[in-house]
Amino acid sequence: MRAFYILLACVAAQKPLWAQDIVLEAKRLHLGKPGQFEWSIYEGRTVDAERLEKRFEAKTNVQPLFLRLWQKDVKLSWPVFLNDKKLGSLTTAETPLECILKVPAGALKDGENVLRIDAPPALDDIEVGPVVLTVQDIGGAKIEVVVTNDMPCRITLTRPDGTLQPLKAEPADHVAARTGVVYTPKGRVTLDVPPGDYVLHAGRGFEWCAERQTLSVKAGEVKVAKIELKREVDTRGWIAVDSHIHTLTHSGHGDATIDERMLTIAGEGIELAISTDHNHHTDYAPAAAKREVTQHFTPVIGNEVTTKHGHFNAFPVQSGAKVVDPNEQDWSRLLPAIRGTPGVEVITLNHPRDLHSGFVPLGGVMFDPQTGKHRHADAFSGLNALEVITSAAMQSDIELLYRDWFALLNRGHRIFAVGSSDSHDVNRFILGQGRTYAMAKDDDPAAVNLGEVWRSYHEGRLLVSMGLLVTMTVDGRFGIGDTATGLGDALKVECVIQSPSWKRAHGVLARFS
Repeated sequence: MRAFYILLACVAAQKPLWAQDIVLEAKRLHLGKPGQFEWSIYEGRTVDAERLEKRFEAKTNVQPLFLRLWQKDVKLSWPVFLNDKKLGSLTTAETPLECILKVPAGALKDGENVLRIDAPPALDDIEVGPVVLTVQDIGGAKIEVVVTNDMPCRITLTRPDGTLQPLKAEPADHVAARTGVVYTPKGRVTLDVPPGDYVLHAGRGFEWCAERQTLSVKAGEVKVAKIELKREVDTRGWIAVDSHIHTLTHSGHGDATIDERMLTIAGEGIELAISTDHNHHTDYAPAAAKREVTQHFTPVIGNEVTTKHGHFNAFPVQSGAKVVDPNEQDWSRLLPAIRGTPGVEVITLNHPRDLHSGFVPLGGVMFDPQTGKHRHADAFSGLNALEVITSAAMQSDIELLYRDWFALLNRGHRIFAVGSSDSHDVNRFILGQGRTYAMAKDDDPAAVNLGEVWRSYHEGRLLVSMGLLVTMTVDGRFGIGDTATGLGDALKVECVIQSPSWKRAHGVLARFS
């Protein structure tokens, strides 16, 4: 089908351009490929254009301006050009937010100007608009946030409609900030924002409350928002683990530097943080000390062994150990090599229904989901766990990986379920949103008993969470990780479901292997 785009002519007002806003697009537009859809919410919806092009009259700008674009569901790269010069790209994020791009002095010219947002080659349904050219910077008013119990946390600022608000955060070198989101090590930050109405949220992962305040700030005003965070979920005897974490510094993509990563780990209440940069052994300890968050979690060196035939997390890894050759594709040689890495106690199969390098570990001819038979069945004995929740790579069918897991169990494989985030970013995919709870003493998150944790991975004393915590007993004597024997015709199963005040379970679905 032939590509098409939108053209718009708008005439500048009599005042110089930098004296007032110019609305280049007032409506919200759906950009994508006609006749196709990426997300089910776009099925049957008309595409306004494949790309966006706006033509308008203006005069040369003698001072920098700002291009403000509302956007949603941006997964791929959408570069933005003004008069064929790249200003930047839309923010890669599915969450509704306003993207702000700087327009350098002299970027506009006398006469006709052309703003263009180009589409990626692959399908990516997005929404964009309004689009405004303005002199207004991000700031003009301030919000001082004070978390009274002085703990690492996540601060989120939105407009009343839920759009993430662009902001500046101070002190800039002590926080991890993105559009609408700030991680702070001690719960204190000053937000520089335009005057307006906002909703401020503060939280620390699902074990804690999510406090909410509405505020209005005027030009030049400084408003103080005091918040107290309270723990709402009892996880005594369980360690919160994210065993799939990346940094831009050592994985080479995403946007979270290693220093920022320390703040997101502490700010989401993760107690055991396992580094899994691609084919790299990353030690978080120096960065955690630099960011003064060592008391909040125990770091462990790991590695996502990233091959063309699957991704495998291995941990813990002894400092200085040699990295496994990622070019090996035969699991019968690859998994023993991973297991042979000094220190390794646990190997997980990551996002097993995801396509990478043309390969799906539990897809196609590799795996029969009815019988649990896998082409690399012999190698499965080298795996300890399978990701059934990877919050940065969710399946439309939430039960798919659980059914795969049960098929493997029924086939006789002793493999356990884990959850993780696979986060590469500060905010796009939240670290610890998917997580595992390992049975172990949790008295001191800075000194986790790792021997107990690895034993729980070997024995299946693990819980998977994406916002709820569920424990279960069978006949009052078998708990998580036990093998229930000597059972009668009827079973007494007791489930305890915990959640914070802002989350609720809707029911329990039971499956028996």
